[in-house]
This record gives sequence, structure tokens and C-alpha cells, in this order.
Amino acid sequence: MFSKEAVTLLVTDSGLGGLLVFAQVAERLFRKPIFQKASLVYYNAWPEQNRGYNTLKGMQERVRVFQAALEGMKRYHPDLIMIACNTLSVLFPETPFSRTESIPVVDIVRFGVDMIYERLSRDDKARALLLGTVTTIASDRHRSLLIQRGISPERIVVQPCDQLATQIEKGPEREPVAALVKAYATEAAEKLGRPTGEVVVGLLCTHFGYCRDLIGRVLQEKIPGKVTLLDPNQRMAAFLFEKSGDLRCDSIALDLKVVSRIKWEQERIDAISNVIRHHSLETARALRHYQWIPDLFTV
Repeated sequence: MFSKEAVTLLVTDSGLGGLLVFAQVAERLFRKPIFQKASLVYYNAWPEQNRGYNTLKGMQERVRVFQAALEGMKRYHPDLIMIACNTLSVLFPETPFSRTESIPVVDIVRFGVDMIYERLSRDDKARALLLGTVTTIASDRHRSLLIQRGISPERIVVQPCDQLATQIEKGPEREPVAALVKAYATEAAEKLGRPTGEVVVGLLCTHFGYCRDLIGRVLQEKIPGKVTLLDPNQRMAAFLFEKSGDLRCDSIALDLKVVSRIKWEQERIDAISNVIRHHSLETARALRHYQWIPDLFTV
């Protein structure tokens, strides 16, 4: 891919959480052009207007729907697909696409697991708190991968955060978001008890990055001792530039587009674009001018 003059990079999520990764990639490409020409596509894999993956009936149905979304991505001829969504990342290995297609795919799970493992392996008293959607936590993928690497199960606490991502999309600073964060932080603190070492918190939903400061502040109030938040969004965004090594172009012709099968309410667009513009003005502009494509994929 790095030998091409023009590439297409596709970032996907079920909603707008992964737009944080998209925005950071866009900003980095402007600062350090590693391609002469690039098309950066944000592909919203949310399946139906009022039904997301967590409300679909079982793993088989979720895999079937994400498979359809992946097939739809091929119309953009991506050189790389970045799954900036933990829920979709845990579904991906179960899809036929993962076994039959040659398009390179990078999922966000590996980055979160790496970050948590690095911290736990440096301090045997540290414990991990994994925050994610219901589907992500139920898959047990992050916890299982950490255990496979030698982390004791007793050092890992999981906390599903039902509806938090949905409420964040409606506005990260709204009261329902704060209420849910407080409720889940209280549950997590009870599970942790009184930790004797650092608690490293994996933000295993890209949406959680929008209210990272709130989550950190509330958890620190509930949990005694040191609390450290780990955000895989940032490491995933840096991935391309680490792989490119010393490669650099004088400038880049960069095209950004946001596409979605569902319509977003103006209130939601305003709320997210007001946050995302601090990372990338171009991304905020692309969101405000997103393309509504009803046949983006068929479910």
C-alpha cells in the first residue's frame, strides 16, 4: 500500500464513535503526508434507523448484518479497512469476509489489548477494568486475550455499559451521559473492592473517547488509589504512521467523506461535530455534509 501514489483508507464503526479515529488519521495525514493522494472514507455500518447491533437477536444475526456491511464497503475499493469499533471488531473474525477477502483489515481490539497488557505486565499489583458495550463485554474477547498472555483472571474486572454509546452520540455533555457514567462507575467500584495497586481502565468503545475526562473523573471519585485511562483510539490512529517508517511526501491531496445508510438527526450531527472539530476541522465539515445512501448495504 505504501508504494502507491493514491490510496483509499476506509474507517468503519456502528455509529459515530470511530469518527475520533478518522479525525486523528486525517489530522496526521495533513501534518505528515505519507501518500501523495488519499481518499479517507468514514463508513457508518449502523444497520437500521432505530436498531443497532446490540439490539439484534444473537451473535449469528449480528455477524450476518456486519457481513452485509463489509460487502458494501467493497464499492469504495479500499486499500485498508480500519474497524474503529470494538463491537464490530469482535464480530469480524466470525464473518465469511474475514476468511475469503484479500483486503487488509485492522481491528481496534488488538490495540486495546496491547495497551492493557503492557501496563499490567509492568506492575503485578495493577488491575484492569474493561468498559465496553454489552456485545463487546459478552464476547469476552479482550479478557480472554489478556488471560492467554498470562494475566490472571482475578486481575481483570469487566463492566458492560448498556446504552452509554447511544446517549453519547446524542450529546456527550448531556445529563443522561453523566448519569450512566456514575451508575456504571459505582457498579465497577463495587466489583473492584479496595484495589491495592493502580487500576488501568480500558475504554473499549470508541464512543467513550468523547467523554473521556468525565469517565476518568467519576471513576477516580469512586475508586481509591491511582486510576489510569487507556484509549485505544489514539494508538489505532497512530498505527499507519508507525508502519510507514520514514516515508514522507511533500504534500497530500486528501479527500474526506462520511457515508451512512441511516439518517442522522441534526442535533446529533451538531453535538459530535462540535467535539470533533477540535481534532480535525475537515472531519467536522465532512460530517456536516455526510452522504445519506439508503442502499449503502442491504440487511
